[in-house]
Amino acid sequence: MLFFNRLQTRIFAFFVLLIITVLSLSFWLTYQANQRLEQQYVANQLEVASLVFESQYDNRNYYLAAFAATAAKDFGLKDIFIDGDNRSFLVALNNHRSRINASLAMAVSAEGNVIGQLVASQGELGREAVALGSEQNEVFRYKLGSEFETLSPFYLLDNKLYQIKFSPLTSGGNSVIGWVGFGFLIDDTLANSLQKLTGLNSGFMLTTENNVIAVGHSGLSLPDDETSLLSRYIIEEKTNHDYILWKQFLGEVDGQSLHAYMYKSRSDLLASIESQWLQQVAVLVMMLPVSLLLAFWISGSITRPITQLIAQARFIAQGNYDSSVSVDSSIELQQLATEFTSMQQAILQREKAIAHQAYHDPLTNLGNRNELQRTIEPWLVAGSTMGLCLINIRRMTEINVTLGHAVGDEVIKEVAKRLCEVNPDALAYRLSGDEFVLAFKHCEHQSFDVLLKKLQNQIGQDYRYQDVMLHLQFTAGVSFYQPNVDIVTLLRQADTALQHAKINKRDYQIYDANIDKNSIERFQLINELKVAIEQNQLVLYYQPKLNLAKQKITHVEALVRWNHPARGIIPPDTFIPIAEKTMQMDALTRWVITEAMDQYHRWQLLGINMCIAVNISAENLKDEQFCHWVINALAEHNVPVAAMTLEITEDAVVSDPELAVKQLTLLRKNGLTLSIDDYGTGYSSLAQLKQLPVDELKIDKSFVQKLLENEADQIIVQSTLQLAHNLGLKVVAEGIEDKATLEWLTKLNCEMGQGFYLSRPLPEQQFNDWLGQSDYL
Repeated sequence: MLFFNRLQTRIFAFFVLLIITVLSLSFWLTYQANQRLEQQYVANQLEVASLVFESQYDNRNYYLAAFAATAAKDFGLKDIFIDGDNRSFLVALNNHRSRINASLAMAVSAEGNVIGQLVASQGELGREAVALGSEQNEVFRYKLGSEFETLSPFYLLDNKLYQIKFSPLTSGGNSVIGWVGFGFLIDDTLANSLQKLTGLNSGFMLTTENNVIAVGHSGLSLPDDETSLLSRYIIEEKTNHDYILWKQFLGEVDGQSLHAYMYKSRSDLLASIESQWLQQVAVLVMMLPVSLLLAFWISGSITRPITQLIAQARFIAQGNYDSSVSVDSSIELQQLATEFTSMQQAILQREKAIAHQAYHDPLTNLGNRNELQRTIEPWLVAGSTMGLCLINIRRMTEINVTLGHAVGDEVIKEVAKRLCEVNPDALAYRLSGDEFVLAFKHCEHQSFDVLLKKLQNQIGQDYRYQDVMLHLQFTAGVSFYQPNVDIVTLLRQADTALQHAKINKRDYQIYDANIDKNSIERFQLINELKVAIEQNQLVLYYQPKLNLAKQKITHVEALVRWNHPARGIIPPDTFIPIAEKTMQMDALTRWVITEAMDQYHRWQLLGINMCIAVNISAENLKDEQFCHWVINALAEHNVPVAAMTLEITEDAVVSDPELAVKQLTLLRKNGLTLSIDDYGTGYSSLAQLKQLPVDELKIDKSFVQKLLENEADQIIVQSTLQLAHNLGLKVVAEGIEDKATLEWLTKLNCEMGQGFYLSRPLPEQQFNDWLGQSDYL
């Protein structure tokens, strides 16, 4: 009994028990984690295989359909087809086939005869050989007409399977004179390509109730046992635990079912994970004797008598930390405990105050950046599926300037309180004046949108301070844990997402690697935009507007594009925000208006009388010289004011209503037509609309694109038309994408229509060609 009463023995026994417990728990957790890892790895592998296959399959379908449509529009091919010169037609058909290296090219006459069937194959020396197909001059196996649109994309010819797409050949009044199609071979080559992308054995099978035919397989020929395995899985859906299996039904081919499959031995797939598991077990086993030796040494060192420690502990308790503690003789344990307790209490009180100041924000009592780093780093080491939400409270500078910093401090404290109530699993921190962070130790990407909406509702509640009612809003950037990423990188990614959300006027943005790429590209474009304007790299595209009463194209909208020498055509959504942020909007708008006036005269020389609409921004309206420049430019270029329409957005007016009304009134007095663009998507009120000196409203395309499918959109458009007409305004409807919508708007006396049904925006020459062939000339 005396042996077990020794403190060293008890400490050693405690450490032994603790070590065994920890190692046992570690072993169990490691085993469970390994099982979950295997399941997740298998699931991920199958998901990747499915995504890769769908991508490859869809790309081939799209490419074949697009090329067939392109070939069907070839006037040369149509002429040869109509002339009936079969040899020349086969040569032309083969030329088209060779452009995409298709394995099969076919042409079917309107009477249902195969007038061209070319089959390409690889010769013995690897050279391509093209021959007539066995169905040349035969009756086509499928019915003609609309059935081609729903025709199976698979074609079995001479025991070879092709993925094929057809497109109609038309002439005159769009009458169908035949069909042309191109196909890729489904064989071992495709299966090998899928295997390289997924790492799984891949292939295709044609099946009936009692028969299985492999039409393509990666690697060597498919063994009988694996053929039987796949047959049971595809036909009877019987799985095998020893294999990872995936299949997808692709369609019916001549009464047979076509399936794609991928598989691999589970042991081969999980070999690396099993190896890691064994290494982990070996490490745990090796840790046991080392831990026991270490525990024995620690227990002995703790119980060495230390007589000098009492005096030194008293000295340290007074706040003196510079002296070193040394022990060379035994001490009384009770005295040691008593003196160390009093020292601990004295030090603890001081360190708590210091630590609290170092790791907490004094205004909100939330953790600061130091506390965030101290909390998050262990999560990163453990590989936690964590996420950071960086939150910026909007208009805090305005609150501080207008209401004072005391009110601003109360708002910050209220925001901190609301953040703490959003989610019990989230930790809130304040980084700076109006920036907060919510940290989640475990979170899923898919559920984060729901959390952000809840955060919007929580923060967005009105806050009353004394007699002032404040509506609190925020912008957020979100980043998620990735391997080998530290807290600094996570915060930078969240900040990048936050800035991206601000630029694009979003409430929040989840970080994506493309944002960083876009940020770099955007920085480069900032430096290049000024040169682009000066060197005339910009070009105008024109989208026609139809006068619905006259059924005639009388107006166009000029839309600017950037023809970058290295990047090609850059859309306005990319560089217009850059121009606004870098004070280049004035130069850009002046270039557009000047080019539009030159275009007016070029059309006049061609006998085309067209009114051109140009967009102007809020930055233009803030420049009091801009309106005078427009008026003078029209006079200098000898362009009638009736030939120019200026379109402005609702937001451009909201930013400074008084100055905007002043500027617009000046333009209106000088005869310019003014239009409110994207009406219904901004923040203008009816009272404000009544005061604006404008001539027309452009109903935003979001209300028109699905007009006949959405009763609410019909009510909004009908009400807008009635309101505009009562105010003496004309209406332009954007986003018309079908004839039925055009007719509906015409019946309701809408003045103008614009949309893809008429035409997409086109450069000058293409627009002229389109106009010359248009029914609305």
